[in-house]
Amino acid sequence: MIVASADTATNELVLVVHWVGGRHTELRIRRVKSGEHGRRTAAEATDLIKQMAGQFPDELIAGTLNRLGLKTGAGNPWKKNRVCSVRSKLDLPAYDPAAPVKNVTAAQAAQRLGIDSRTVHELLRQKLIPGKQVVPCAPWQIPVEVLDSPGVQERVRRIKEGDRARRPISIDTQTMALPGME
Repeated sequence: MIVASADTATNELVLVVHWVGGRHTELRIRRVKSGEHGRRTAAEATDLIKQMAGQFPDELIAGTLNRLGLKTGAGNPWKKNRVCSVRSKLDLPAYDPAAPVKNVTAAQAAQRLGIDSRTVHELLRQKLIPGKQVVPCAPWQIPVEVLDSPGVQERVRRIKEGDRARRPISIDTQTMALPGME
């Protein structure tokens, strides 16, 4: 015979098995809390959403999560609405396109400079344009004021004139100016 009861103090089900020989075995099983289930979004994905929220639109965050091979708790690929749902549950800010722009992506930098995004990535690689990424597959965060610096403007001018050489250009990082152009 099996007798079942609930222990509300520990939130467990208590099963007592009465064996034929007179022995008893007690089993305790943790009860599932309301709303609890096995489909949980990985901490890595929620951490990334926390770091990117407010700085990037939800579709860019979803693309980053997908490039990293991360899935939702249900095992689905990320979409804009799924990122929005997690962001809302965690009470994280949404991206506001009307907010003052402090950082731009590589594609936005390319558009502002009038060059292609591959060239911007090359300038990032050469560290002529400083930028950072939350994770390797995330969009670049490039400070807007860097794009107007004399060193970057000079290099872009040379690129547009056909100088595609990979020669590094010397920049005074304190003032972001070319030597001799103070």
